[in-house]
Amino acid sequence: MNNEKKNDRTSEENFETEEVTSPYMSEEVILKKRTPFHAMWMIFRIRAWRILGHHPACSRYKNHYFKIGSFIFCIGCLSIYSAISVYLILFFTIPSIFRYNITVISILPFAGFGLAISHIFLKVKNKWLKAVFRFSAGFGIGAFGAIIIAVFKYYWWLSIILSVLLLTGNQLYGISRGRNANRKECIDCPLANGDPPCEPIRNTNIRIRKVHEIIDEELQKAQNPSQSKGKKTD
Repeated sequence: MNNEKKNDRTSEENFETEEVTSPYMSEEVILKKRTPFHAMWMIFRIRAWRILGHHPACSRYKNHYFKIGSFIFCIGCLSIYSAISVYLILFFTIPSIFRYNITVISILPFAGFGLAISHIFLKVKNKWLKAVFRFSAGFGIGAFGAIIIAVFKYYWWLSIILSVLLLTGNQLYGISRGRNANRKECIDCPLANGDPPCEPIRNTNIRIRKVHEIIDEELQKAQNPSQSKGKKTD
């Protein structure tokens, strides 16, 4: 019993001393040049984590995204769509195997989806292994799409059924993950109760609003050049 209490205390201490780095603690916005292009580019950069990464660009989510330059990309989406693109290339370049060979295109979805499902039970944390599992899922989706195209010529009704199954499976997977699956690590994050608290969405919205305020300020200067000149002389 005492050992259990000690373990709980040590886990709490590790939790409290956990070093978390987050870009959402500052609301500062710096534009190199106050032009429409630079403003729009800054807005895209601020919002990019939601569009491309789907997870906050925080150290707690480092196994959920790849970082390329100043942008992050969701491992799952990048791997799946890359695999679908690869299969699409193979579909057109080697049709004898990846389009017309029923045996191959029938086995690949089971193999791809099987690995993807095993990833859920194995709870893989390493980002590169996760990418492999996600890539296999995308390759399975590509092969499943090839089956839909192959059977449409002979059994159009079966093609429709397979399409519905694919869409239904995608929806069920999304439901099983939950709405806040991409921000689960924020729940027990030590920065969530900081001063100020780390709130990625709120911080993003504030910084975007500040960029719009800069744009409005520049527009007012352009509309009233005499006032801006007067301020400079003062």
